[in-house]
Amino acid sequence: MQRWSPRTTRLRLAGYEIYRFGGWELSGPRGQQVLEGFFTELLARQGNPTL
Repeated sequence: MQRWSPRTTRLRLAGYEIYRFGGWELSGPRGQQVLEGFFTELLARQGNPTL
């Protein structure tokens, strides 16, 4: 079971989706690829598949 902070819980209850990245994911050699892949997939879900 994941534990959420009170702030995260309030945002989720308000209907927001929360995405979290670790600093190591973004500062490593693949950081840019991680973000580009994430936003490409997120935009595709919303019907706009290009950055």
